[in-house]
Amino acid sequence: MDVFGLRNRLIKDYADYIQSFINIKDSRVREYVENTLTKGFLWPDPLIQMNPAFEAGEWIGELFDPSVLREIFVGGNA
Repeated sequence: MDVFGLRNRLIKDYADYIQSFINIKDSRVREYVENTLTKGFLWPDPLIQMNPAFEAGEWIGELFDPSVLREIFVGGNA
């Protein structure tokens, strides 16, 4: 799965959806809104932060049978 491609597709689909409702007659206001949306106003960068309450646990391979994970993520063909 290409998570960056998925993110880009979601943003494009959401932008298309939002813009389908926008019908601004005043050209100055329309230009401002379009520029603001183009700059990513509705989809800010992801927030990455440290969680001081985080406790390390088991590795995912220790929590699940690897064959189950392989079936989930690659269809069991690997």
